[in-house]
Amino acid sequence: MTDLTLAPPPSAAFDRFAAAPPLAIAGGLVAGLLLTAGYALQPLWWTPWLAPIAMLAVCRTERDARVAGSVAGAAAMLAVWSYYVAQIGWGVALAITALRIGGWRLSARLALIAARRRPLWLAALVLPASQAGFEVATLTLSSHGAAESLAYSQMAHPALVQVASLGGVSAVVFLVLLPGSLAGLWFALRPTRRDALAALACVCAIGLAATAWTAVAFHAVASAPRMRVALVATDELPGIPTDWGRVWSAYRPAVLSVERGTALTVLPEKVARLDMTAIPRVERDVARAARAVGTTIVVGLEVRDRIGERGRALAMDPAGRAIWYDKQRLLPGFEDRDRPGHTPVTIGVAGAIVGLAICKDMHIPSIGREYRGVSVMAVPAWDFGRDGWMGARMTALRAVENGYAVARSAREGRLGAYDPAGRAIVERSTTARAMVVAADLPMGVRPTLYARVGDLFGWACLVATTLLLVMSGWTPRGRGEDGMPAKRR
Repeated sequence: MTDLTLAPPPSAAFDRFAAAPPLAIAGGLVAGLLLTAGYALQPLWWTPWLAPIAMLAVCRTERDARVAGSVAGAAAMLAVWSYYVAQIGWGVALAITALRIGGWRLSARLALIAARRRPLWLAALVLPASQAGFEVATLTLSSHGAAESLAYSQMAHPALVQVASLGGVSAVVFLVLLPGSLAGLWFALRPTRRDALAALACVCAIGLAATAWTAVAFHAVASAPRMRVALVATDELPGIPTDWGRVWSAYRPAVLSVERGTALTVLPEKVARLDMTAIPRVERDVARAARAVGTTIVVGLEVRDRIGERGRALAMDPAGRAIWYDKQRLLPGFEDRDRPGHTPVTIGVAGAIVGLAICKDMHIPSIGREYRGVSVMAVPAWDFGRDGWMGARMTALRAVENGYAVARSAREGRLGAYDPAGRAIVERSTTARAMVVAADLPMGVRPTLYARVGDLFGWACLVATTLLLVMSGWTPRGRGEDGMPAKRR
C-alpha cells in the first residue's frame, strides 16, 4: 500500500485550528457556493471543477469530511431552491435537498477514507465515481429524471460533454469532478512523489482520452447530411387558449412564411386546449399549411376526451397524413390532470426518420434512448421564462447521448436547433411577435454507445460506491486517533 501521510502542521495551534469544524464549515461553504453556481438555471461551467478542491482540501479527519460535505450539499441548493419550490413543491424540494446533503457528505467521507487506505490515483476516483453513481440512482428514482444534474452546467462548452455519448450524465459528472478531487486530496494529504506522479498520470490519461473522443465526435457531425428545419413560436397568447381560430390566426402567417421545401417545421407545446370535436378542423388547417409550404408540421396541443386530457403532438406531412404522439413524462402538479402516453412515435421526413417528443420527455434519459436510430427529434416545448436556457440544454444533452439532432420550439423560452454534438446551430429567445427561425441541421447518422448500453457506467459507479461504503465499515488493525486506519510509515 502506498505511503500517504498527513501534511504536518507548523505548530500545535495550527493543528488544532485545522482539525476544528470551523475550517471544515468554511471549506464546505466555499464548495457549496461553487456548486450552486453549477446547479443554477444559467450556470457557470467552471465552478463545479473547483468545488471538490475547496471541500476536500480542509479535511483531516472523517468528521471534517462529513461536515464539509454536508455544508457543501446544503449550500449547493441556494441558486435553485425557490425555483424547485415553485415548480415541484416544498416536499420534493426538501427531499432533493436531503439527498444532495447526504450525497456530498458521503462522497467527501469516502474520498478521504480511500486516500488513507489506497494509492492516490485510486482515491481520486472515489468522489467523482460516487457522484456519478448517485446520478444514475436519481434519474432512475425521480420523476424528473436527470433534471438536477451537474452535467448540464457544461453545455455552454459542448466539447466538455461528448463523453455523454459513452456514459450519459454520469460520465460527464465524473469527468467534471475528477481533477478537483485529485487536487483536493493532494492538498489535504502529502503523497509520496511516486504516488503523486501516478495519480497525475491517471487523471491526464483520462483527460486525453476524453479530448480524443471529442475530436472524433465533432468530425462525425461535420460530415453528416443536413435537413432544413424551421422553428415557429410566439408568446402573444398567454396560458393555454381554448379558441383554435384565434391560435391559428396567430401562427398561420408565420407558418406560411417558412421557406418552401423546408423539410420540418416545429411549433410549441400546448398552443391550445381543445376537445375532440375541434380536432378535424385542426387537422384540416394544419394540412393546408403543410401542403402550401411543402413541409411536415409538428404542433403541440392539449386534447380533452371523455376520459380526461392528454398532452399531444400532431405531425402533419404535405400529403395530409396525420400522426399523433402522447406526452410520456408529465410535470407533477402542472399536468396532474393529464394521462401520460407510453409509446415512442417516429415519422418519415425527406427520407430521414424523425422522432416526436414533448418538452419534459427530453429531460428523461431513458425516454431519449427510446429513439435510438432516429436522425432528428422534433420537440414542441413550453418553458417558464427563467428556465429557458436549462430546458434547451437538457434536451441538447439528449442529442449528445443518443447521436441525433434536435429541433425544439418552445413558448416563453428558446427556439433552438442542436446538432448531435449538442451545439446550437441556431437559437433565439421567444417574443410576443410570431417568429420563424430556420437552420440547416446536421442529422444523426448512427446510435451511440450510450444509446445501446444505457447507464452501464453509472451503475458500475454506484456498485463500486456501495462496495467502498461496506468496506469503510471494516475495522482493520491499528486505527488512528480519528477513527481511521493509522498511516503506514
